[in-house]
Amino acid sequence: MDKLIILDDVFDDATRGALAAFDYGKGEQWYGIGASPLHEKIVDICREHFDLRSVVGYEMWRNAVNPDWHVDKDEKLFNTTERLEFPLCSAVYYATIENLVGGEFYTGDMRCIPKANRLILFSPGIHHGVSPFMGTRIAVSLNPWSRKVER
Repeated sequence: MDKLIILDDVFDDATRGALAAFDYGKGEQWYGIGASPLHEKIVDICREHFDLRSVVGYEMWRNAVNPDWHVDKDEKLFNTTERLEFPLCSAVYYATIENLVGGEFYTGDMRCIPKANRLILFSPGIHHGVSPFMGTRIAVSLNPWSRKVER
């Protein structure tokens, strides 16, 4: 059964600020469990709602654009074999929202307005996207995996 969970006011101001200020680099980055206790606070919340007993690490990136319809998957595997493999779940954390117009997270049957300190968790394989936006939207995306995902 697919799940989509929206949690508000998930972290204290210091944690929220640290998540917003972190240098996420370009594109998805791989982190083994234990590499970033700050971001594993998100993984820990995922554990409360999804079975992550097999997690070995996670992909993470800062989403500064508005990706249209897509599904979180092993991109390299899909591009080379067209086979779909999904993370254990997906998480989107809104660290900072300022003067935002648009930028809603959406699936086939719902829309969620970004709000600072909001965390969206969802089941593997759910098609989703982000509407165009103007303003400041620091969104951290995190996908826990049961195997290392090659870039």
